[in-house]
Amino acid sequence: MRFGVLNFSIGPYERLAERWQRFEALRFDHARIADDLLVPGYADFESWTLLAGLARETPRIQIGTLVSTVRLRHPAFLAAQVLSLDHITGGGRVAVGIGAGEPEQNETLGVAPWQPNEVLHRLDEQAAILSTLLRGDPVEHAGPSYPTRVKEVPQPTTRPRPPLIVAAHGRIGMRAAARYADAWNCLGGQPYGFGPKPANQDGGGSLAGAVAETRRLSERLDGICVEVGRDPTTLERTILAYRPQPDPFSSTDAFEAYVGAYDEIGISSITFYWPPIDDQLQHREPSREAEARFERVVADRVHRSSL
Repeated sequence: MRFGVLNFSIGPYERLAERWQRFEALRFDHARIADDLLVPGYADFESWTLLAGLARETPRIQIGTLVSTVRLRHPAFLAAQVLSLDHITGGGRVAVGIGAGEPEQNETLGVAPWQPNEVLHRLDEQAAILSTLLRGDPVEHAGPSYPTRVKEVPQPTTRPRPPLIVAAHGRIGMRAAARYADAWNCLGGQPYGFGPKPANQDGGGSLAGAVAETRRLSERLDGICVEVGRDPTTLERTILAYRPQPDPFSSTDAFEAYVGAYDEIGISSITFYWPPIDDQLQHREPSREAEARFERVVADRVHRSSL
């Protein structure tokens, strides 16, 4: 099992840099930035520019987005950002997660709202284009949403490409993951309520219920992989621990129970919010007690796993 951390792009930059240096010292496998644009107090910085800076602060940890949304970028532009950072970091350190994003992002760019099915078909189209460009292969794609003609592409320093993660819970998005991605990501069976003003502040119910829902989705993904001619075992299963119940950082035992439950159903990587999601959104630091528990659990479990 691998472990990572997710931050919002909330300033000041110096605080983010200190946090990521700490995550690296604690031996987390990866750190991610949630991707949004120009939402004060939630997304102060453009994520891929920010990642380039944070890469210089942390020479080892894998970095990337969870997720870059299809609403904000043409896939050829996103591929250029990812490949640029792949070269800046020397290879092996960059991953890109993509997902549907939030309707408010259309408003930011002055783009008419998209219907839910259109968003998902755009996700599929973006995944197809990124899958090719990230390998350093040219693309000539007619659309319908992203006409793309790229004759030459810088070769990635990460082979065969920087990992592509598709976050999805519905059939169309999961099919895109099965066809094009290196890894699939979901919210660990928790109901979705996100954005600058999350609709769901309390998360879901029991750990057992969340794991059961994740298992259901993963088994559905198995079937979709078979439909598209892919061996299901070649698609990594990962989760973002979205408002987990109970708090896995309340104790080492709680962490072991949380991780063990997902490990049993084939989840190979878990990304945690730290500071906790509510602390980040409300611009407060975790309590000293919470920080001390976090340090103890990470030292007992995360650091040990990396040795």
